[in-house]
Amino acid sequence: MNMKSAQKCEKTHMDKWLNFKLPNYAKKIGWGLFIVSLVSLLSTKLIDGDLTVAKVFLKKAMLLSLFIVVLSREKVEDERVQHIRAKAFGVTFLFSAVYILVQPIVNFVVGFILGEEQELFEDLGDFVILWFMLVVYLMFFYIAKRNN
Repeated sequence: MNMKSAQKCEKTHMDKWLNFKLPNYAKKIGWGLFIVSLVSLLSTKLIDGDLTVAKVFLKKAMLLSLFIVVLSREKVEDERVQHIRAKAFGVTFLFSAVYILVQPIVNFVVGFILGEEQELFEDLGDFVILWFMLVVYLMFFYIAKRNN
């Protein structure tokens, strides 16, 4: 196998992953799963008992549902939509990086002002970071799509 054919093979595989989209109807499935898992998660607050496993499962289901929505095609998937997706991913990355760096400092300062005893620079969990990234992406994508 020569170098050009190896590069072509790698480019083909990368293009396949970069252009992967779920069908448009998956967006409805994702939003439905999101609503069901959100309502279920909120209802666990009303139920007494140790529901930590259920809460973790429901949080993961919410993230999965938002991920399905993000990966779903639009009804018309053209170059404009791809450009908007790229912009939304870029802005999401920048906002998320700033959020991840600044939020622990804000939590520490607010805790210090309020006099609460807490750990120094409490770390954000994976759920908070992924939730923030997916919600910010969807927000910017739909705003940009509406404005174009």
